[in-house]
Amino acid sequence: MTTTSRPPAGALYPERIPGPGLELRPWDEELVTKMARWGERGFPYHAFDLGYLRDPLRARAELRRAREPGPHRHFIAVENGEPVGRVSVNLRDDSGLYLWSVHVPPEHEGRGVCRRMLGTLMTWLEREHPGHDFVLTTNAFAEHAHRAYKALGFRIVESRWHFDREIAQQLWRVPAEQREPIGPHTRFHNGRWEVQVYVMERKRGAPMELGSTP
Repeated sequence: MTTTSRPPAGALYPERIPGPGLELRPWDEELVTKMARWGERGFPYHAFDLGYLRDPLRARAELRRAREPGPHRHFIAVENGEPVGRVSVNLRDDSGLYLWSVHVPPEHEGRGVCRRMLGTLMTWLEREHPGHDFVLTTNAFAEHAHRAYKALGFRIVESRWHFDREIAQQLWRVPAEQREPIGPHTRFHNGRWEVQVYVMERKRGAPMELGSTP
């Protein structure tokens, strides 16, 4: 997605954004240390795994990146002091408020964390950055995530083929049985692996089903 020069409104970060059963906070050292202990999914979701945060140098670099000024805002969903998810937003994308890096680790699935996290963020964004709709892209094989997005008012507006370097590298390495579940959403084209992705959009103010709370 491309970025415009539209200046972001409001302060760089609020201290916290309250939501149903959780709150969103900016990245900090304590939360980064806890996220480093999250469970990992592996292929084909490995791009979201955070095991590299166990390396102190990489953890400090990621924390600096997550707090630097610019068009992106990075949040951690927190329940009772424990991080349970993360999400980022590009405030200046041409297509709208672009949500990305939506991630709930496997040990926190099944409690509506994704819905509540995104619902909290979008409610805040509608207030602080009025006049813009929402957009995200998602791998076509991520069916569980699609159910959450649709419950929040997103709809698929486009399907495209995308070269994802990390997935492409792993497709050469993993055995056939690991490739099979995502097979319908991958293709070998012009000498490289590509993944089918969906572009999803949500109109501001669209109704949201936030799911369960702890």
